[in-house]
Amino acid sequence: MKRALLVLILILAGLNPAKADVPASIAIIDTGFNAALYPNNVVAEACFVEYFTCPNGKTSMEGAGASAIPTLKSDSLNHGTQMASVVNSVNPTAKLVLIRIVGVTGGGLQSIYTNKAVKMALDWVSANRVKYNISVVNVSQGAIFANCGVPDGTAAVVASLKSFNVPVIAATGNNSNRTAINSIACLPDVVSVGATDNPDPGISGKPYDKNAKPYIARYSNGDSTVDFYLNGRWYVTNYNGTVKFMAGTSNATASLSAWWLLNRKDSFDSTYNWLVSSSIPASNEWLSGKYIALP
Repeated sequence: MKRALLVLILILAGLNPAKADVPASIAIIDTGFNAALYPNNVVAEACFVEYFTCPNGKTSMEGAGASAIPTLKSDSLNHGTQMASVVNSVNPTAKLVLIRIVGVTGGGLQSIYTNKAVKMALDWVSANRVKYNISVVNVSQGAIFANCGVPDGTAAVVASLKSFNVPVIAATGNNSNRTAINSIACLPDVVSVGATDNPDPGISGKPYDKNAKPYIARYSNGDSTVDFYLNGRWYVTNYNGTVKFMAGTSNATASLSAWWLLNRKDSFDSTYNWLVSSSIPASNEWLSGKYIALP
C-alpha cells in the first residue's frame, strides 16, 4: 500500500521511480548521426523522415542504426554528428538519444524537411521520456516562419515536456535577423539560444577567446525573447570522424544542452534561474542578452 502511494505521488509530481535506474540522457533531433563514434554514450536511436526513408526502408524506425546515414555526399548531413560531438565535449558522460529527421536521396544528398519532422520527433520523445530518462532535448534545426509558425500540437508537446522538467533547447538561426528567430526556438516554452563570436567574425577560423568580452555574433538571429547566448565557435567532429572548425548558433545550442544536463537542479525553473544567475551581459550593435561562459 505504501509503495503504491509513493509511486502515485511521484507520477503526480512529474517524476517516475524507474528514472533512478536509468541515467539521464539528451535527445538530439538533427540530420543523422554516426553512433559508432560514441559507443558508450548512445542509449537509443530513432528516425522520422518526411521524404525518402530511414535505414529500414520506411519513414520511421526505432532501434540500433536508426539514426545512421547510409550514403553521405552532402556536407550538411554531418550536422547531427557535429552536434553530438559538441555535447560530448561539454559533458563526456552524457547519454545520447539520437533522432534523425532528414531523408537522404539515393545519391547521398540531403532531402528537404520541415518542422513536421521535428514535431514527430518531439512526440516520440514525449512517449519515450521515462524509458530513456530523457532530461534535455536539443534542436539545432529550424527556419524563420511568419508569426512563429509551427505544426499544430508543437507548442503543446513542448509545454508538456517542460511540465516534466524537460527543456527543449533550440537554436535561433544564422540569418543575421534582428527581429525574428527560428521556429521552434521562437515558441515561449522553448529555451532559445543565440551565439557569441569573439574575438573575430566566424569566417576567420580563429578559436574562441574565453577572455574576450562576449560579443553577439553578427550572423546570429536574435530579438528580445532570446534566453541565452553562448560561444558559437567550435571544433566539431564529422560523420567520418574528421575534425573541422565551425561557427553557428547550432553549436551554442548543443553546448547549452550539455551544460543544462550537467548542472540540472530539481526543476526546470531552478535550473533556468541558476543559468540566469551565472550569466553576464553580452551585446552587439543591435542586440543585447545573457551570455553563459562554459569552462
